[in-house]
Order: sequence, then structure tokens, then C-alpha cells
Amino acid sequence: MFWLYNLILLFSIPLFPAVKFAVKKRGEVSLLPRLRTSFPGGEGKVLLHASSVGEVNAVKPLVEKLTGRVALTTFTDYGLKRAGKLYPDIPKRVIPLDLYPLILSFLKEVKPEKILIYETEIWPSFLRASAELNIPLYFVSGKLGDKSYRRLKRFSFLKPYLERCPFLARSSEDAERARELGFKEVSVVGDLKLDYTPPEKFPPLEIEGKRRVVLWGSTHPGEEEIAVRLHFKLKERFPDLLTVIAPRHVGRKVELPGRVLRRSESPRVPREVDFYLVDTIGELSGLYHYADVSLIGGSFVPGIGGHNPVESVALKKPTLMGEHATAFKELALQLKVPLLKRRELLPFLTSLLSRQELSSNLAETSFKLWTEKRGVSERILSYIGE
Repeated sequence: MFWLYNLILLFSIPLFPAVKFAVKKRGEVSLLPRLRTSFPGGEGKVLLHASSVGEVNAVKPLVEKLTGRVALTTFTDYGLKRAGKLYPDIPKRVIPLDLYPLILSFLKEVKPEKILIYETEIWPSFLRASAELNIPLYFVSGKLGDKSYRRLKRFSFLKPYLERCPFLARSSEDAERARELGFKEVSVVGDLKLDYTPPEKFPPLEIEGKRRVVLWGSTHPGEEEIAVRLHFKLKERFPDLLTVIAPRHVGRKVELPGRVLRRSESPRVPREVDFYLVDTIGELSGLYHYADVSLIGGSFVPGIGGHNPVESVALKKPTLMGEHATAFKELALQLKVPLLKRRELLPFLTSLLSRQELSSNLAETSFKLWTEKRGVSERILSYIGE
């Protein structure tokens, strides 16, 4: 089965242009860099693998604590670009194609002392090559969602390789699934996203007048329409309302009615503006500072799974997510972030905007739970002996 997997992968190489197009939402996947095995400056390091942009952001606490000893691989080109901005001084590259000869050559050149795989990137050739080279491999803040779990259940040939890899799970549910897949050494360390450090300085934003601000972060198609409908319904009760919308993909065209101002046009928002559209990169985490209520996108429409609520929670803001936050459900439950259906949004937002005590209690509760559950990176490093 292992060699059949490699054979199928080999004959799939001509299809890479189509694959690249299909996964563009996650970030492009180029072929040529994946056929190379060189990694200048990566020798003798802890090799840390993170899939794409979100994962690259989440591993920051580990990267900072392993400074001078860590090299990073990503699955997507966008992930690599993000790593270049966040970690300019560490070796980094996209991971080679999971063909056994390529991966074996890559690991022989890099000579990592340990391999850390963030969440769930299970590649058969990578697992086998690391085992044959006797390189310890750990899954850190390990995640096994429904789709990943069902798919891996079919790959029984992986079990001998999984047995040698400690699985440091983000939750008890992930830990139980890991045991069922064949992992022998399983422990719960928590979700690494909890170790997020909020910004000390915030992007400049001047909102004219005393206004209630509802901020929609990392929205996807379909969610701006929900935000618009809610804005005009809420405005009947709160005429001073300002809705801030930050699309997940900045280049995507977003049409909004009413009076709209783009952030690239001005950091000053006049009274008459209904919608402030964030069309800049890298500012959302700081802009949560100005919100009275934060709604985390990707969770109000199906098929995305949601985005990380910790950036808002860490700034002590009342934070809401939608019922489709499947990828962050466990984290939301840990932080008591409400998961709401669309029909529940209007009454819930009305209550938060009109009752300061309710709003403060929600924000304080989530913030307190976040501070109590931090320290995941320390638990990981203690476990692996770093």
C-alpha cells in the first residue's frame, strides 16, 4: 500500500497545475520547489511543519522559544510568504513532495534532531523516512477532525509509523481519536492558539462621535450579506451603530450598500459612515481593540470551519461565532464563546449592545478562561525535552 501511494503520487505530478488551482483558497501549491531537497541553513535544527497561513501564525510561541534552533516547512506558498514576514531570520521552505526518495534525501540533508508537526499533517513518506532515519517525530497540539479521522482510519498501513510518534493533543476528543488510530503515546497539552500574545500597540483608528462598533473579522462570501442585514436592523435600535468588516481575503471584491469607507482611504471614520471596510493586511488583530462586539467569520456559512477567536478574546472583547465553527468548536467551548445560529444573532447582539453588564461578563469570562489555559508551548517543549 505504501508503494502504491508513492506510485499514485508520482503519476499525479502532471496534474499539479489543476491541483494548484483547486487549492488556491488555502494558498497556492507550486510544483518546482517540491522537487528540490536542499535547505540551506537548516542543518541540526528542530524541524517544525505548519500547513498554511493560519498554522504559521499559531506556531509563533514555539518558534520564539526555539529561536536559533528551529527550521520551518509549510505546505502552501502563502504559508511560506507569511513565515517570511513573521520569522525572517529562520530557515524556511515549502515541504518537498511526499515521494519517498525526495523526503529521504531532504531529511538526510537537513539532519533534524527532532520533527514537530503542528496539528494534523500526516504524510506517509515523511513518517516512514523519519522512522528509518531514527528521527523523533511529534504531533504537537494534535488535531483530528471528523474528515481527517475518517480518512486516516482507512490507511491501516500507517499504524506501525504512528505507533512511534507521540501525539500531544489539543483536546481529550483528539486524544481519544489518536489512540483509536494507533498512536501509542498520547497526552493532552491544549491548543497552541491559546498562547497567542496580543499586540501592545494598535493600528490608528479615529471614530467620530460615541458609537457602538460591531466588528466582523475574517469574513467569507455570504457573511457580508448577513452583516449588512443585521446592521440595518440593529440601527433601528442603535442609530449610532458602526459596522466594521474585515474580509479574510483582502483582494476579494466586497460590495456594501449605504455609506462605505475603506480603511486604505482613511483611518478616520466620519459620523455618517455605515460600514468601514478593512482592505489592509495584518491589522485585524489590533483593530479588535475598537470593537464593542466581535463576530468571527468563516463560522456563519458552511464549509469554512471558522477562524481563531482568541485574538478578540485576548483583548477582553465579547466574542461570538456561528454554528458552522466546526474547526474551532472545541476552542470556543473552552473559552465559552457563544456559537450562534443566524436567527439568534439579532436578539443576542441587541442584548449585548444594550446591556453593558452582560457584555462585560461575557468578555471577562472568556478572557479569564484564556489566561488560565495558556502555557501550551511550555507543556509541549517540556514533553519533548527542549
